[in-house]
Amino acid sequence: MNQYSENEIAFFKQLLLDFEVRVDGRDKMEIRKYDIENNIINNCFSSLKIVYNNSKNEMIFTIKGELVKENKEEEQQQENNNENEPKIILNIDSMSMTNRGSNSEEYKNIKNKIESLINKLMISKIPINSLIINKNDPKLYWKLYLDIFIFDDLRLSLFQLISIGIKNTLLNVKVPKIIIFKNEIDDKFEYDLRKNYEDLTMEDSEEKIKFEVPNIYVFSIINNNLYLDPCDEELIITQNGLYVSEYNKKVFNIESIGDSVDPILYSQITDIIQNINC
Repeated sequence: MNQYSENEIAFFKQLLLDFEVRVDGRDKMEIRKYDIENNIINNCFSSLKIVYNNSKNEMIFTIKGELVKENKEEEQQQENNNENEPKIILNIDSMSMTNRGSNSEEYKNIKNKIESLINKLMISKIPINSLIINKNDPKLYWKLYLDIFIFDDLRLSLFQLISIGIKNTLLNVKVPKIIIFKNEIDDKFEYDLRKNYEDLTMEDSEEKIKFEVPNIYVFSIINNNLYLDPCDEELIITQNGLYVSEYNKKVFNIESIGDSVDPILYSQITDIIQNINC
């Protein structure tokens, strides 16, 4: 919902089009200021809080998980469908749900759009081999549930911060250590939690999962200029934007939003992100 008057929108346009000045004073390639606090919730594989907007708003990220052992019927069904069940399940909720209701079309549309883009540009690009418990038995793995609650209205202008929170949360995942042994009777692999066998410290009973998590860069396009991490005012002025997925300075995917994008901007993206300091 547009919260600005026509005069305010005209003023924002003049700043950007005539003077190339952002409403919040940031440089073109500058992400808004935020603070991160890790390990804020017990009994999670990972948890994190991002505080932004001068400490007025925050996002909470949590990851929990379960051990999954696919049976032959499930394995055959997936092969027939020619698809793999996702091993990282994303869910985003926010104060929008509380204020307007989770059944409102506005809320559902923005939630589905953000989750779809995150899954396509970020989560689907993460190699999931590290979630497999036993390389000899790839059907035994950790399934992770990534939940995000935003103490703010859910909107596209938060996409950049959401992606930063997701990456940092995944990079701090610690799962219970598993003991794997071979049953001498049926020659099958079995498993149990290591902590069930001896008194261990938290460090001895957990292990960190090493993820290769891509970076996401969100740009608005105004007068053929790119603005990183667009704010609400910039998204009101233009519906044109780029969502870029990158890892180790290699671009995986670029999603364009809105009208047609100048091909020259595509060719410049790799050079641009090499100079961004997130």
